[in-house]
Amino acid sequence: MAQEYDTTGKDILNEQINEIARFVLNVPDVEVLADLDTEQQLVRAFRTDITKRVRLNTHEAVLHIELQLRDSTEKPMWARNAHYHGYLVGEHQMPVYSNVIYFHPDAGKNDPGYYAYSWNGYDYQLNYKVIRLIEIEGQSILEAQMPGLLPFTPLMKPPEEMPLDQWVQQCIDATIATPVDPPMKGTLLYGLSLFGSLIYDQGLFEQIPEELMQESAVFQRQREKFIEQGIEQGIEQGIEQGIAQGTKDATLKSLLTVLNAKFHVEAVRALTPALQNIDDLQRLEQLLLTAVNAKTVDTFTEALFE
Repeated sequence: MAQEYDTTGKDILNEQINEIARFVLNVPDVEVLADLDTEQQLVRAFRTDITKRVRLNTHEAVLHIELQLRDSTEKPMWARNAHYHGYLVGEHQMPVYSNVIYFHPDAGKNDPGYYAYSWNGYDYQLNYKVIRLIEIEGQSILEAQMPGLLPFTPLMKPPEEMPLDQWVQQCIDATIATPVDPPMKGTLLYGLSLFGSLIYDQGLFEQIPEELMQESAVFQRQREKFIEQGIEQGIEQGIEQGIAQGTKDATLKSLLTVLNAKFHVEAVRALTPALQNIDDLQRLEQLLLTAVNAKTVDTFTEALFE
């Protein structure tokens, strides 16, 4: 699941990288020139999230952004940034402006944003910008109409005294209204639902029209990946257990798990009463296999009511 947040966040930010570059660097005149690939050079699974060559109003530099769902656990962030920073300076021989964006409200509280030491003539200092979404006034982002940041507004500071469900609805409405093409709007709405669910009940996002999200290649790609990984690994185990146990409840539970993984929760909820009324275990097992192979909820519905 963490990989889904990481991949989706990078997809969204890369789609709107000029806007994001202006936001994190806090300068109006930024031009993104090229994507800098660090996958081959940084070994042992070290790879920067977003690394671009940019032109500022006076010079060129490397823009480096790390996306952190929660606090870094394997290594402290300053150590990871020292690793990235050293490589990027040596490789590109230009200034490197590093940023860490923390998504969860509890993350990044103890990140100092620097590392330094000095002894006997040896001096080193690394500074990077720590951006905690919860410290950003979300209303200002909505008013600025910055599409690339809209998916993250539910994680930002809401207006004082505004009920949280009202704040989430305002974020959804602003994203639906933003003037971007349908595929980009679908990606923004999917990202908003994904990241918003970090701290809010998923039910608050079920009102987002799925047909809008289906326009997004990111949404389709993540859904296909989830289905492939989830069904092949965890869900298939549940299927086997349900059939092996040979009980209606176990099989129905496995069936609903598969359906919820593949299709929109509202569509599955509408079918649940009909599934619960099936007493024939063999029929449930047949529907379970149908659900695994069904490409659309309509295909499964036809099989259910045939």
